Parts: sequence; structure tokens; C-alpha cells
Amino acid sequence: MRKIWNICRFEIQRVFKERQSYLIMFAMPLIFTLLFGTLMGSDDRDPLAVTFVDEDKSLLSKSLFEELHEKNALFTLEKGSNQDALTDLDNKKIVGVIHVGKGFEAKMLEGDLPNVRFEHIPEFTTPQTITGYLSNKLSKLNIEMAGSLVWSEQSGEDWKKLYGKLRKESATEESGLKQVTLGGGQVNEQGGFSSSASGFSIMFLMITMMSVTGTILEARSNGVWYRLLSTPASRFEIAFGYLLSFFMIGWIQFGILMLATSIFFDVSWGNPIYLVLLVSAMLFAIVGLGLMISGFVKTVEQQSAIGNLVVISTCMIAGVYWPLEIEPAFMQKMAEFLPQRWAMKGLTDIAGNGSLPIESIAILLLFGLVFLLLGIRRIRFE
Repeated sequence: MRKIWNICRFEIQRVFKERQSYLIMFAMPLIFTLLFGTLMGSDDRDPLAVTFVDEDKSLLSKSLFEELHEKNALFTLEKGSNQDALTDLDNKKIVGVIHVGKGFEAKMLEGDLPNVRFEHIPEFTTPQTITGYLSNKLSKLNIEMAGSLVWSEQSGEDWKKLYGKLRKESATEESGLKQVTLGGGQVNEQGGFSSSASGFSIMFLMITMMSVTGTILEARSNGVWYRLLSTPASRFEIAFGYLLSFFMIGWIQFGILMLATSIFFDVSWGNPIYLVLLVSAMLFAIVGLGLMISGFVKTVEQQSAIGNLVVISTCMIAGVYWPLEIEPAFMQKMAEFLPQRWAMKGLTDIAGNGSLPIESIAILLLFGLVFLLLGIRRIRFE
């Protein structure tokens, strides 16, 4: 164990002796978080514009508009006539129309499916972001309506009056809530920084790992690897010492970035125990990817060039630079096969829902296992 730790300590000291390491590992992620977080959190950007057409003019249809309009970070919503909405849709001034037909309230009261539809322009490739949000609000509306009807049967009062009281109580309870979500979804005023902090921390962590995993190539080319093999240390101890150093360096970098973004940008990362599990799985996948690339190149320079190209291009597809929902459908499908996508999703689950992202952790471990097996097979640590 002492031999493993000595190799690990030597590699950590070697990395942190170089001033350039501090720039890449800490300064650049914070600068990118500041720049992109300001842009994503800016009120000057053009959000998705949607028109709400209400032909029912009922209590429930008005309540639906209020639910969709308030605290909505996904799109802007304005009321309009059916004719004007279709004209704006043809001219692509809006991305879609939420149409509430006549008899909406009657169908809700009867327990039938409400006649609500969402029409959108062909260029809008992710309508599920709006239809899913609409579905959630309809479910909430239905629960409140059902509660007021039961209340009305027991008290004898008009259900509409009771429904109004129920909504006021619900609004009062929600007014004290404040939510920050990493990587997209519902956000508060710090949402842009939260999204950028998670994304760019992952990206620059990967860039660092592409560099440090290349030290194996350097060690083999300058003879250090073979001098180590001539010592009493076994091949397993040498290999494990290098792998441990990669994990330690990665954890030092990501831990400091989490602390810094929490202090400077007020980012909430969520449950620390869940974060340890997710980040460890993420590091396993990233280190495996770096070793796999090392197995297919011959020099440290090739490792750095190809590794950075792979990292930057896949980070773009995986939704590190911008929300995944704005990408074309085929890119969203490609993102499912990238570790960054599952790392971002896991961070979102922890910070937003407070839940343990078991699926993301399992997939990241699978990525790491495949990458590591391919890398070890190519490098052959001998």
C-alpha cells in the first residue's frame, strides 16, 4: 500500500507544481461559469414565445393560464385570439399555440379528457418540453377541482367559491419555496450560474483528466515506467498508484470547484452523500475514457489534441454549453450515449429533486467499465 501511495503522491505533486494546472483546473471553469451563467441568466435573451387561446372563457381555463404563466422559466405565454395566433405561427413569430377549446371546464367536471392541444412550428423539435409542462399543470388543476367538488358536497357551498379558496391556500404555500436546478429545468435567479457551474466543472475536469492520463504515455516514452518495473513494486501496484492519483486529482479539482461556485455564485449542489457517489462514478467514466484514448495514440501531444477534441465536441452535444432541449432531436438521441449527459442529469436530480440518481450512477459506472477495459487492453501496463 505504501508503494501505491508513493506513486500517487508523486503524480499529484507533479501536477500541482505546474502553474498552468491552476489555470486549466480552477480559473478557466470559474471564468466560463461567470460568462455563460450571466448570458443564460440574462433577461435580454429571447425565450420561447407561446400564445394561449382560450375559447372556453371559464374559471378552469383562466386558472390554467395562470398556472402556465406564473413562475415559468421554459417559455413566455401571452393570451391571443385563434386567428392572430395562427398568423403568428405561420410567420414564425411564436413557436407554438396552446389551444383550449369550448367545453373545457365541462369535460374536466365530467372526468373526461379536456380538449387542449398544442400546435407548433416544424422547426421546434422538442415540443415535449411544453406538452410535459402543460400535462403537469392540467393534473394539478384536476386535483384542485376534485378537492373542491368533494368539499362542496360536504359543505353545500358552491364549488367555484371553494375552488378559489383552495387555489389561494396553494399559492400561499408555494410562495415561500425557492428552487435551484443544475443543468436545466426550473430555475430561480441563479439558474444560469447553476447550469453553467455543473456543465463547465465537468468539461474542465475532463480536459484535466485527458492530460493526466497521458502521463502513462510519457512515463513509457522517457523510461520512467520501466525503471518503476525494476523496483520491488509490482505491475498492479504501479498501475493502481497511477489510477489512484487520477481519482485524487479529479476529486481535488471538482471539490474545489463545487466550493468556489457555492461561495461566489450561490450554487446549491444538493445532498453531499449523493454527490460523492455520483462524482465518483463520473470520475470512473472520465478516467476510463482518458485511458482508452491513451491506448490508441502514441504520444502525449496526440493524447492532448485528440482528447480535447473529443471532450469539447461531446460536451456540446451533451448539453454542457446550452440546454439540451434546444438541440435537434438527433443530437438529443446522440447525447444519451455520452457520459456528460448522465453526469448532468444526475446533478440535476440531486440539486433539483433531492433524489439519489441511481440510473445515472449505474450508466456512468458502465461507461467507465467499458472504457477502462478497452484502455487497459490497449496499454497493457507492462
